[in-house]
Amino acid sequence: MSEWLRFLKRDQQLDVYFFAVPRLSLDIMGYWPGKTGDTWPWRSLIHFAILAIGVATELHAGMCFLDRQQITLALETLCPAGTSAVTLLKMFLMLRFRQDLSIMWNRLRGLLFDPNWERPEQRDIRLKHSAMAARINFWPLSAGFFTCTTYNLKPILIAMILYLQNRYEDFVWFTPFNMTMPKVLLNYPFFPLTYIFIAYTGYVTIFMFGGCDGFYFEFCAHLSALFEVLQAEIESMFRPYTDHLELSPVQLYILEQKMRSVIIRHNAIIDLTRFFRDRYTIITLAHFVSAAMVIGFSMVNLLTLGNNGLGAMLYVAYTVAALSQLLVYCYGGTLVAESSTGLCRAMFSCPWQLFKPKQRRLVQLLILRSQRPVSMAVPFFSPSLATFAAILQTSDSIIALVKSFQ
Repeated sequence: MSEWLRFLKRDQQLDVYFFAVPRLSLDIMGYWPGKTGDTWPWRSLIHFAILAIGVATELHAGMCFLDRQQITLALETLCPAGTSAVTLLKMFLMLRFRQDLSIMWNRLRGLLFDPNWERPEQRDIRLKHSAMAARINFWPLSAGFFTCTTYNLKPILIAMILYLQNRYEDFVWFTPFNMTMPKVLLNYPFFPLTYIFIAYTGYVTIFMFGGCDGFYFEFCAHLSALFEVLQAEIESMFRPYTDHLELSPVQLYILEQKMRSVIIRHNAIIDLTRFFRDRYTIITLAHFVSAAMVIGFSMVNLLTLGNNGLGAMLYVAYTVAALSQLLVYCYGGTLVAESSTGLCRAMFSCPWQLFKPKQRRLVQLLILRSQRPVSMAVPFFSPSLATFAAILQTSDSIIALVKSFQ
């Protein structure tokens, strides 16, 4: 266990932190793209089938509760069902773009571990972003694992308490999540297997959430590191010539070649970002839409239950979960945007006037291209902390509106 959680320590190498949480989560589920991404492990298809059955039965149970006008149970069922349905979509897209994800991961690894970028400040930048990404990704994974385990143990703990109190007349077995199952599977001797199956669907959702969303945030964090490493490269290029008033032809030639190399790497990072953003467009859009649905269900729950403590608790639980998912995407988008625009400031602060007019065109092209932030935007949404703050403000307005009807 300690070997798996080495990325939580501070004194590890870069390769220990590099995609530690996404690799752990996706490899367990069979969805880690690997070096080539041309093979589908059997466990990936098995987990897809397990979650598909769980989503179908959970949605059916939620609809049945709605038909019976049991609003509280319906919302308690449909909210996790919606999250599981989005997770099922992620599993399909992770298989669909398996080879592309493998190509992107290898290209990112090649840029990040470039032997030409081995200055101490550049190594510190890469290590800082890798450790930060590993720890942030571990937080939602561990919180989700703890929550799922609590739900799975709740029926067992209730049964133990009733047994110890000799309240056999109140003794009723129920499953961790509300799912429509054939009656034969809810009776002896099949009930234990049904219980294990339903409990396991929750862990499939948690590990796919930690893996798929963690892959997104980790990729954004390392893209941000690449842009900052590029800034450090530009500063190191001009550092020996800070006190110079004019450069020799040989110095101009060497500086020009380094400048061209920086532009080529900058273009490669932008192309990689766009390629990655296109593959994650549907997943990101589904995340925002599902979060909006969860918040909407919670508002309806609060409106129908009034000041009931359970309704308020459901609102807090589901809204915090939805906003936590959004925060991963919004913070990742902000890291990429801010680090990409920092390149033009780093370039302008250097003594670029030492260049001749011919070489200054390279400086102008780099500044012009880096003035526009590299965005992770998808249709209708742009993941950023500003978007996250706007969602918080909108949620607060909806709460005030709902309370005004009470």
